[in-house]
Amino acid sequence: RVEIEDAVEADKIFDVLMGTDVDPRKRFIQTHAKTVRNLDV
Repeated sequence: RVEIEDAVEADKIFDVLMGTDVDPRKRFIQTHAKTVRNLDV
């Protein structure tokens, strides 16, 4: 559940992961790849 105080940060992350610009998404995945605990492919 996203609280109001987290809404701005959630919007930024959503835009990175679901937006049309590939480069930020690729950087996010590369940065966080080693800390993934659950992955559904």
